[in-house]
Amino acid sequence: MIENPSPKLLDKVQLKRAVQVGVVVKDLEQTTRLLGSLFGLGPFQFIEWPDSPDSKYYYHGTEQRIKNRLAFLQVGPLELELIQLLEGDRNGFLDFLNQKGGGIHHILFEVDDIDAVIKALSRDGISVLQSGTGIRPGTRWALLDTQDLVGFFIELRHLAPGCDGTSIPNDKTAEQK
Repeated sequence: MIENPSPKLLDKVQLKRAVQVGVVVKDLEQTTRLLGSLFGLGPFQFIEWPDSPDSKYYYHGTEQRIKNRLAFLQVGPLELELIQLLEGDRNGFLDFLNQKGGGIHHILFEVDDIDAVIKALSRDGISVLQSGTGIRPGTRWALLDTQDLVGFFIELRHLAPGCDGTSIPNDKTAEQK
């Protein structure tokens, strides 16, 4: 556990823009129904990911097969991402479900240079747990193995040029409920 990060690290890595809270759930339909009926949240936009053969998912640096059903909702300045694992036996979502039973999984920060941030953090022992390509073509993300350090995972996202900053799929790719 890193108790006192190096001063050089603090100069190089400053996460400034949190854009998403990710929550792993066992039953996406039930969770979105309850959030709608109890708290008036919705409509959610649903998608299965990976959504194309070009989408990639890596767990501890090794490409794995995975399938998630995701629900997105913009709530003020933050995007809420609900994640239900459908397929895959080697991934961080399954590990999280087995260890925690679900709950707040990550906070996502946008960064200009994802590779530089990962490199800087790796010098202090923070590694990438899982990574992949985003819903938007050209977008990349990396989930840092920070749960034991700060109590949740930190996810980094580098947006492709022209992306509007949301993960929410467009009307052609998402189902609304």
